Amino acid sequence: MTRATTTRPGTVVVIGATGNQGGATARHLLADGWSVRALVRDRQAPAASALAAAGAELVLGDLNDRRSVEAALQGAYGVFSVQAANPDELAQGLNVAYAAQAVGVQHFVYASVGGAESQNSYYVEHGWEPIEKWQIEERIRELGLPATVLRPAGFMEDFVSPDRFFQNGALTVPWRDDIVIQLIAIDDIGALAARVFAAPDTYLHQAIDITGDQLTAPQIAAALGTAADRAVPSTRLPLEVLWEHAPEAAKVFEYVEAGYYDSDVAATRAMFPGLQDFGTWLDRTGRERLSAQLSGL
Repeated sequence: MTRATTTRPGTVVVIGATGNQGGATARHLLADGWSVRALVRDRQAPAASALAAAGAELVLGDLNDRRSVEAALQGAYGVFSVQAANPDELAQGLNVAYAAQAVGVQHFVYASVGGAESQNSYYVEHGWEPIEKWQIEERIRELGLPATVLRPAGFMEDFVSPDRFFQNGALTVPWRDDIVIQLIAIDDIGALAARVFAAPDTYLHQAIDITGDQLTAPQIAAALGTAADRAVPSTRLPLEVLWEHAPEAAKVFEYVEAGYYDSDVAATRAMFPGLQDFGTWLDRTGRERLSAQLSGL
């Protein structure tokens, strides 16, 4: 992805810097010459130590404690905010937004989820609680924060992960074969976040769905098979199983089957040249992950 060339005006605090999206964002900001302050709970954690070695400043904080977040944000130009799905996600996301408003952050970049508005409408229509990320988006707008919302599609990395959709040499997903799934590489999220910070006049006050590719499950399995030089079967996990064992996940995938969103991949690529499609991601980094999962089977 082409590096932005706009002047870097100061420090960006990265929330979630020891995780996937936050870590990718911290790496790209550092590569682009920004000062990066990473909010961490444990300075000695391996991911935190790696950030420090790369040049990030580590600051202790707890997303459940707004005062500690506010202290971490003092003097910063920008904030990248992402929260993992957890029972405290809404409170944590709001704490970061309120803290950013209190200290006068000039650019707040929030990582939401692809199709947030569509998914939230489906949830409300079915009598479920609104999704946390949409509620956080709404509060950011209500507060009048100078913000950009990035809405990443599903992670390409999930399709070679045994914790998600790849187990025992097979792709296992809870949606029909005809559903076209939107995909993004995690590293590209970090690259786009850095680009957004570098060009506030272009990206402030926008909510942007970011998608690098769109494929059905059989197409994903075929691409995995080509990369692995072996057949990768694609199987479907019945939604009934998810409703029994993981109802929150079942809600997500019922929405996928019934009303999944559709973003304009061509428009995203025009806005952000260099986004990886699934094949490119496999060639660059995914094949190694895939091989690790297939070894020993």
